[in-house]
Amino acid sequence: MKKMQVIIFMIALVCFLGSGGYLAKYFYERHISAENMDSVKGLLTTDDNNETILDENNQAILVRYSKLKKENPDFAGWIQIPDTTIDFPVMYVEGDNDTYLYANFKKEWDGGGTPFIDGACTLNPASDNLIIYGHNMNDNSMFQPLMNYKEKDFYKKHKTIQFDTVSERGTYEVVAVLVTRALYDDEKGFRYYGHLDFNSEREFDYYWDNIKSMALYKTDTEPVYGDKLITLSTCEYSQEDGRLAVIAVKK
Repeated sequence: MKKMQVIIFMIALVCFLGSGGYLAKYFYERHISAENMDSVKGLLTTDDNNETILDENNQAILVRYSKLKKENPDFAGWIQIPDTTIDFPVMYVEGDNDTYLYANFKKEWDGGGTPFIDGACTLNPASDNLIIYGHNMNDNSMFQPLMNYKEKDFYKKHKTIQFDTVSERGTYEVVAVLVTRALYDDEKGFRYYGHLDFNSEREFDYYWDNIKSMALYKTDTEPVYGDKLITLSTCEYSQEDGRLAVIAVKK
């Protein structure tokens, strides 16, 4: 009996040490990730006049983001929600949703990745509905704070989202919050992430009617055909392949 107790104790100790080591590694990596993000934010240029300059491709770039664009051509904009930790660069690679899934701004491995625009979207001209993905991280980084939008009181205090492209500042107002799931490829159903452009008012109405039916609560604003939207999307763990989406309209 004593020998069995010792064996059980040793197994438990190994498991404890193993899990402790994993947690230590995880939080160390998150610490390094935060330091890397601080260095990226250090490339932001103060500019209260929203001045632009022309890059080597004759494209207008906001002075505020000129160093970031020069450092990494995949830089597509900046997302910020006041009074939250969401304050990050947003990346874009045409036709690709993998590059920044687990990579930082410098394309180095990072478990938290970097927020990025769906590669099926277009930027010039911009899609009517830009889908921006970000991880739901345990350390409250990336898009984890979006979970707070499940509560209407949080929405009331955080209606505004700032999303700038490299050439234009943009202020958006939240119009819907969804908790749903990513559907299988052969599964029928409405995909909030599958509607990037609206070629007619009928297409837009179909999209918005579905969004309203799925929304957690009613907001103060509704978009209309012709408006520009962003959709912030992250994982949600109350169900398999769960997703939380925050949809906002440009003001």
